[in-house]
Amino acid sequence: MLRLHRLRHHAVGRHVLAPCSALTRNACAHGTFTARQLSTSSARLAQVKFAHWIDKETGKLDTAKLETKWKTRWAEAKPPVRKPLTAAEIDRLFYVLVMFPYPSGVLHMGHVRVYTISDVLTRFHRMRGKHVVSPMGWDAFGLPAENAAIERSIAPAQWTQQNIATMKDQLSRILTDFDWDRELATCDPAYYKWTQHIFLQLFKNDMVYRKDAVVNWDPIDQTVLANEQVDKDGRSWRSGAVVEQRKLKQWFARITRYAQDLLDDLDALNWPDHVKSMQANWIGRSEGAEFEFALDPPIPDAQSKAISVFTSRADTLFGVSYLAIAPDHWLVSADHLPAEHANHVLKRAQEMLSGSSGGGDRSQRTKDGVFTGLYVAHPLDSARRVPVYVADYVLSDYGTGAVMGVPAHDVRDHEFCQINSVPVHIPVVEPESSEFAEESKSELPVFTGQGVLRRIPENGIYGGMRSADARTAIVAAAAAIGSGKSVVNYRLRDWLLSRQRFWGAPVPIIHCASCGAVPVPESDLPVELPKNIELSGRGGSPLARATEWLNCKCPSCSGPATRDTDTLDTFVDSSWYFLRYTDAHNTQRPFDAMAASSMMPVDIYIGGVEHAILHLLYSRFISKFLWKTRAYGAAAVEHDSSVSSEVKEAIARRETRGARNGEPFTRLLTQGMVHGLTYKDPSSGRFLRSDEVQTEKGNVPRVIRTGETPTMSFEKMSKSKYNGVDPGATVDAYGADATRLHVLYLAPPQDVLEWDTQSIVGMQRWILRLGRLVDTACASSARESIVCALNARNKWSKEARETYRHTHVAIQHATESLEASFSLNTAISALIKLSNYLATVKDCEHPTFGFGLVCLVKMVAPMAPSIGEELWEILSQSKCLHNLGLVDTPNSRIFAQSWPVLDASALKDVSATVVVQINGKVRFKLEDMVPDQDQSELVQIASTMPQAQKWMFEATGQPKHIVKVIHVPNKLINIIVK
Repeated sequence: MLRLHRLRHHAVGRHVLAPCSALTRNACAHGTFTARQLSTSSARLAQVKFAHWIDKETGKLDTAKLETKWKTRWAEAKPPVRKPLTAAEIDRLFYVLVMFPYPSGVLHMGHVRVYTISDVLTRFHRMRGKHVVSPMGWDAFGLPAENAAIERSIAPAQWTQQNIATMKDQLSRILTDFDWDRELATCDPAYYKWTQHIFLQLFKNDMVYRKDAVVNWDPIDQTVLANEQVDKDGRSWRSGAVVEQRKLKQWFARITRYAQDLLDDLDALNWPDHVKSMQANWIGRSEGAEFEFALDPPIPDAQSKAISVFTSRADTLFGVSYLAIAPDHWLVSADHLPAEHANHVLKRAQEMLSGSSGGGDRSQRTKDGVFTGLYVAHPLDSARRVPVYVADYVLSDYGTGAVMGVPAHDVRDHEFCQINSVPVHIPVVEPESSEFAEESKSELPVFTGQGVLRRIPENGIYGGMRSADARTAIVAAAAAIGSGKSVVNYRLRDWLLSRQRFWGAPVPIIHCASCGAVPVPESDLPVELPKNIELSGRGGSPLARATEWLNCKCPSCSGPATRDTDTLDTFVDSSWYFLRYTDAHNTQRPFDAMAASSMMPVDIYIGGVEHAILHLLYSRFISKFLWKTRAYGAAAVEHDSSVSSEVKEAIARRETRGARNGEPFTRLLTQGMVHGLTYKDPSSGRFLRSDEVQTEKGNVPRVIRTGETPTMSFEKMSKSKYNGVDPGATVDAYGADATRLHVLYLAPPQDVLEWDTQSIVGMQRWILRLGRLVDTACASSARESIVCALNARNKWSKEARETYRHTHVAIQHATESLEASFSLNTAISALIKLSNYLATVKDCEHPTFGFGLVCLVKMVAPMAPSIGEELWEILSQSKCLHNLGLVDTPNSRIFAQSWPVLDASALKDVSATVVVQINGKVRFKLEDMVPDQDQSELVQIASTMPQAQKWMFEATGQPKHIVKVIHVPNKLINIIVK
């Protein structure tokens, strides 16, 4: 009875199965409910069949009217009243976050895919009883809006707001359900006021600073570019201009101080391994040594007597042939360079910095160099002089701005020496054995692996040591004489925050000739962008020309001053928006500590893998900074007397159950791109428009002009490839539910999706089959409630048992897919299988049929919301739910129901077919066997079969001697007889 009681309460879900009551007992006794119990109030609407929505002439579903009906109903729902969460709500909270879009004004199929995935998970977890947070907003600042505004001669704010309104309507068309009362836009002063506040908190904690820095300058867009925005030819990814290298005063965030934390805490995150690897590689921790190469001869009045060099291969120290310094290293100065070299070196260095040497990321260049005329002494052999070169691939802001060149053991160094005629020192490390020597042979011109230091004079006492041992000994020797030490270095560099453009959050700093950089007082935030400013896309930051806005008084001395004319990188805006969602309308602070602490970290973050490095890294940094400074987190509310101890404990539990130490995102789901079918002219390779291709019988495409068969492939959707698909047109033609199902079914979320419009009709047909099943259930009511039927489960027919099993197999697969693997295509496949089986059931009055259909409708609903709502309303308005003993209230909605719960006992096969072998050869089969019978029972049954007489018995009728039995449960029994 205890097990049945739990099943009654949970098998279909919370508030769905009627409790065991007089109503249920009466129904069980009579086999059905009484007329009075089945009746509903006169106010109940007349029963409507799903067939009502199908056009009799075309046989198609009127998706526009059906979707409009339910969008109207959803819009009528009152928005929730936001209150501080209770401890129970915090324990049940599930924060679903999808990367907010740039409001371009047009949804593409990639948007449809990611927002459908997000919406499905939101609806699923709500049905699972979670307190779900699912907000939406707009990443609205940035250069694209500024450029679009220039092209159209309108203000960026106007352009952006128009696009936001358009895209909100488009999101509604694909039936998404976001918490719009949490909506935000990063270009809203009410938002960027707090972006500026966070900048000032960084400033206050010495986590931002300003310095001269060489930057990638786009001369057309007049803005700074990150290295990844410069292509391999040294051109801007957006304008196509040849990128220049300039020195500008720039704001930087000290993200490098968090490098080890950012690396260590990756382990606890439930992220895809390849994304964690990308993050770890970007941070780039390397253990090595820093050596001091003393200038030889010393330079009077120089800021240092030596050049510091980091290397992870101290074992190759005796193979150094040259030192390479960055073009803007402090030594590259007329005051330090030998007179005979100075002019030439300075000219070449300037060429490197200006970008005329080619390439985008200078760290990836390998060839350009010039000898400075300077020499340094080897750290462990002062008699040996090493030449110093300026090299294009060395960056002043990475490490020490200098590297040692070991051409015998580094491919890049080898190439540099060949191009610049640098004498190459002999190899100092060799493979550890002849066996390894053979393995090390490759196309590489040098040996780059670990090995043994050669027994040569150059290696001295270290000859014969393995690389690892030699590194330790060499660093120790250098440390003993003050020319080296062990260090940890990171590839990660401080975050460049400054942008020289208009459409962004102004840097909240005032520059005073007397006081220097002074933070804008908190009371004066936000520093709003000036209105009615002319944008041309030329001449640097437009803010520098807005003199009325620019000129101000110093907050410190009240003297004349000017505002900072840079705006913040849009990555700053998106580095904390998930925190603002927790308290989106707070006018006193970025967010209430209690609100953010109750909801963070995000449970599942969904977005494109193209944001796997920078956006995620910067978000992690800002989140950790705010957590460490107690803007949110368990420590932030620990001493708040207004917060109950139960809530504090719930916050602590939430903070430690997944991500830790201020990590913002516990789990990450990166969806793949959507590719479209492209056609190319087989002769010219030109992309063809759809009206240039004709599909003949057998779906064979032909180029209309030539009759040739075009080259076909799936590629990233693009206007230039004519392979884009308009989501609006797709929804108009096939309906939003079918579009959503099709997007989910074509591929797992993590994979590339190859869009095929033709096959979407399969989802339309499935929806119609679901409707027919519901109409069938309403026409043939169950004989008794499912609870009563479960009490007599041992009396079920084979079909009833099989129906119940199929239902729970589908529940198992769909639940696992939505909760763990995110293989949403697998979930849909499981539901299609269940619907196909239910269509074959003969006894539709047995409650297992109705129960299976109810579960099916519930599981379909998150993926096809308006269809789910409609099917549930039809079931509610019929006597189907009543006869099944399911609780039904007038006007109940599908998403007020709970997700079906798995009954593991139902998963066993109802019957088994056992193959019988005699002496290893198949002789006959035992059909419809009770599962899990032991081998002695099966041998006994097999011996009674007519087919057994020939193989198991002598001619006299005596049974043959059984030597051995091989049994594979529920599949095979092999009887060895003599």
